[in-house]
Amino acid sequence: MSEKHISTTALARQLHKESKELFILLAQGGWMVKVDNHWQLTEKGKFEGGIYINHPKYGEYIAWPESVQDHPLLRLLPEAPLSATHIGNKVDLPARLINLLLAERGWIKKHIRGWLLTTRGKAIGGEQHASEQTGVPYATWPESLLDNSLFSDAIAQITGASFQQSSSQTLLIALNGQQVKSSEELIVENWLYIAGVNHARDYTLHAGNETINADFFLPELQVCIDIWGASDNAAALTKKLSKQEFYKKYGYDFIELHDETIAQVDEVLAKQLLGYGLAVY
Repeated sequence: MSEKHISTTALARQLHKESKELFILLAQGGWMVKVDNHWQLTEKGKFEGGIYINHPKYGEYIAWPESVQDHPLLRLLPEAPLSATHIGNKVDLPARLINLLLAERGWIKKHIRGWLLTTRGKAIGGEQHASEQTGVPYATWPESLLDNSLFSDAIAQITGASFQQSSSQTLLIALNGQQVKSSEELIVENWLYIAGVNHARDYTLHAGNETINADFFLPELQVCIDIWGASDNAAALTKKLSKQEFYKKYGYDFIELHDETIAQVDEVLAKQLLGYGLAVY
């Protein structure tokens, strides 16, 4: 089976670099040359595996074998300024969540639309930009941000990989300093915190002569959030049914998260909270 070939732009995306920098490097390396505003392969480029592909919509373009990303020449790519999208691709998180984490660290702040760089953000190499089309401000970052301990700690927190050891028990400490009981609670607590959603944890609800504890409670929305395991035992299932009955009986909206949805907590909660009238940006 022949190796898959991808465009120069797609190659840059895989390398998490700016495409214009890759085009410049390949031209300087003698792999391709611009003729009449079109890129053409040189003999060197063909030797390195470059080919032409004709696309019915985009026309002819140069494509490279995916293995070329390991070529020594590509290590000469400069540190590209990274957008929130680039950073998100590197750590497997959505750009919106990256911006919220950067804001929590105090490096950017929300604008009417977009994000403004702070003094502390500038100190670690952030640069302020604005979209040419809309004027919406945004920030870019050096690749050294990925090695910043404050940033990597925040990433570990939001993915649930962070925990602290204390004596003989494991303490899970959220970004806001709160102690939680499980890595699943840690992920939800951190998400609600950086998203700016007012909430209480392990909250007791009183209605009629009944009481019940919600894992999380959002007072403005009167919405409860509970976390359930994929293989809960009979006692847990009974508790789950009791909670559902309580919520329905006394008019509380509720969201249920399970082991398999915790990894997509940003997508799941943002979508469901929007249905209850809260937009998380």
